[in-house]
Amino acid sequence: MRNLLGLIYGMVYGIALVVPGLSGGTFLVIFGCYDTICEAFALNIKAIKKNILFLVCFGIGAVGGLIGFAHAIVYLLSVFGIQTNLFFMGLILGGIPMIAKLATEDEKVKPICIIPFLIGFSAVFLLFMMERLGIFATDINQELSFVFVIQIIIYSFFAAMAMIMPGISGAFILVAFGVYDLFMEALKGFNFSVLIPAAIGILLGIVVGAKLVLLVIKRYKLMIYSAIMGMVVGSVAPLFPGGVGFNLATLIGIGFMVLGGLLTVMLGKKEKQ
Repeated sequence: MRNLLGLIYGMVYGIALVVPGLSGGTFLVIFGCYDTICEAFALNIKAIKKNILFLVCFGIGAVGGLIGFAHAIVYLLSVFGIQTNLFFMGLILGGIPMIAKLATEDEKVKPICIIPFLIGFSAVFLLFMMERLGIFATDINQELSFVFVIQIIIYSFFAAMAMIMPGISGAFILVAFGVYDLFMEALKGFNFSVLIPAAIGILLGIVVGAKLVLLVIKRYKLMIYSAIMGMVVGSVAPLFPGGVGFNLATLIGIGFMVLGGLLTVMLGKKEKQ
C-alpha cells in the first residue's frame, strides 16, 4: 500500500513542479514523507536502501506527473482556472493540520513561533508581489549562448532548491526570473539544449537544498516547521484565482476546494498508518 501511495505522491509532486504557485515541498510535508524524500535527495545511501521501493514508485510518479500532466494542467488552468486553482488551494489548506501535528510532536507551540511563521509567510508573499510587479523579468527569447546556458543552470538551481522548501513553488521561481515559458516549451518539445543544463542545475539544487533542510530541521524542528507553516499559508495567495464571485464557476470551484482538502487529509492519514 505504501508503495502505491508513493506513486500517487510522486505524481502530485511532479504536477506541482510545473504549476506556478504550487509547492511540491508542501505536499511532501502534508503526505508525511518529507524526511524520506529529503534523505534520498541528500544522497543518504542508508535511507535510500531502506525506502528503495517507495522511492522508485515516487520517482516514476513524479516523472509521469511532470511530463504526462504538463499539457493537461496548463489546459485546465487556462480553461477552468477558477475551479483548478480552488482545488489546489483545497489540497494545500487541507494539509495545515498535518503540518501543525508534525511541528508539535516533540514540543509544544511557543509564543516565539510567531516570528519564524511571519518570516516564512512574508518571504513567500514578497516573492509573489515581486513577480507581479515584474521585478525579475528577463528576455526569454534570447539565443542560447554560453552565458545564457549558465543562467539556465543558475535559474534551475534556485528553482530546484525551492522544490524542497515547503510553501515555495519551483515553477513560481522560474516565473519570477521570467524563464517559465522557455522551460515549459523546452519540456513540451524535448529541447535538450535547454533541458540538459536545466537538469544539471536541478540536480545540484536538489542535493544542496535537501542537505541544508535536513541540517536545520534536526536542530530547530519547531522553529522550522513554524516557518514552513507561514510559507504554506503565504503560498495560498498566488493561487487565489481572478474572477471569483457570485457565479457558477466559483460555486463549482468551492466544491472542488472542499474535495481537495478532504483528499489531502485522507492521503495524509494513509501515510501515517
